Amino acid sequence: MAFRLAVDCLGFENHPREAIDAVLEYWSYHQELEFILVGDEKTFDGLDYLPKNITKQLASSCIDMTDTPLTARRKVNNSMQKAINLVRDGAADVVISAGSSAVYASLTYDGFGKIHKDVKSAFMSYVPTANNDWFYFLDVGANKNFTGKELYFLGLMADIFVKKTTNKISPRIALLNIGTEIHKGFDYHQEGYQLLNEDKHLNFTGFIEPRFLLDGVCDILVADGYSGNLVLKSMEGTFKTIARLLKQGYKRNPLAGLFSLGILKRIAKRFDYKNNAGAVVIGLNKLALKTHGSADKQQFLSTIRLAHTSLKSDLINAIKSSLDNYEK
Repeated sequence: MAFRLAVDCLGFENHPREAIDAVLEYWSYHQELEFILVGDEKTFDGLDYLPKNITKQLASSCIDMTDTPLTARRKVNNSMQKAINLVRDGAADVVISAGSSAVYASLTYDGFGKIHKDVKSAFMSYVPTANNDWFYFLDVGANKNFTGKELYFLGLMADIFVKKTTNKISPRIALLNIGTEIHKGFDYHQEGYQLLNEDKHLNFTGFIEPRFLLDGVCDILVADGYSGNLVLKSMEGTFKTIARLLKQGYKRNPLAGLFSLGILKRIAKRFDYKNNAGAVVIGLNKLALKTHGSADKQQFLSTIRLAHTSLKSDLINAIKSSLDNYEK
């Protein structure tokens, strides 16, 4: 099937060519895909030729990182809204943006609507672990506040995603907290724990502390968006700091670095957040993905790859079907 991907090329910290070059590279390996690049006239300066499956849509403005959902709505024909509308109107199957997270969460919610009345949308990212595996982490910044029931639905939707996109038939679900004891946390932690634990279709393992996350003890990590974003950014900052310290160590002792270079390069590549940059906006009636506001070509590539995987898994219909059964 020829999936169609709309890419917002404006509103992030780097040059639009980072997004465009990622699209061109990914398309070179997957020429059955169609891409729609959304930007202003300057976005496409010097871009004299595009393959027939990659087209342009012109916007007259873009969403800045300083914009709020309110100010964004005053920007007529902005690139983010235009890319979202392509999916809303059936001209594309997924939208990708590196723009403002708050605005993107708001505009995709308005454009696509919730997939279920009890669901709150979330950004779902994926994080490498020390045992050569991954866990999926949600919410990492779409919404600050969740009820226990909404946390339960995050676990349910992520469970569907992992089963559809990996070979894991019973993914382990954990709930982020400051301790593993049942009484720890706020009321919404207690309610979320109870609902996840009572659903016998889910493999819920209980609360988990942040210090154990990279040990590979869960496949899905559920959290409210505020806590989730703090933890994710802390991990990304830690990975960057370790990489910088290793480089400094090589300069001081090149011989020692030479003997360990191969192993350390593999570790650095695995934990480089640029290779794991995409987040699915889960809980909506249409498919949307978000990448970092500082995204470069590599981060756009990893996000496009995740979008393609999500499309092939027919994620939205799978979630809808499961939630319909939940009602019954």
